[in-house]
Amino acid sequence: MIQVDYSNEASIKHALTSVDVVISTVPETAFDVQWKVAVAAKEAGVKLFVPSEFGGISEGKSEGIDAEKANVQVQLKALGLPFTSFYTGAFADQIWVSYVS
Repeated sequence: MIQVDYSNEASIKHALTSVDVVISTVPETAFDVQWKVAVAAKEAGVKLFVPSEFGGISEGKSEGIDAEKANVQVQLKALGLPFTSFYTGAFADQIWVSYVS
């Protein structure tokens, strides 16, 4: 385990040294941290970045949280960091809430 100070770019980069794949699982409130990790990953030579994409397809979206996720993909392309997005679809605990008492 490596302790990381996400406000310190050198700390993030150090933690990603010799890492091939980064899988980001940050919540939407931490997308600013995800971008810092992506930049450090590129600098550290990470081969693949998986952005946090919980939910439906966000590519090309222009409203709401999906637009923020889509923007991350645009930024990753501009950064030149290879990435793969996995879309989970809706979570059962969110879909069925109104039907379950």
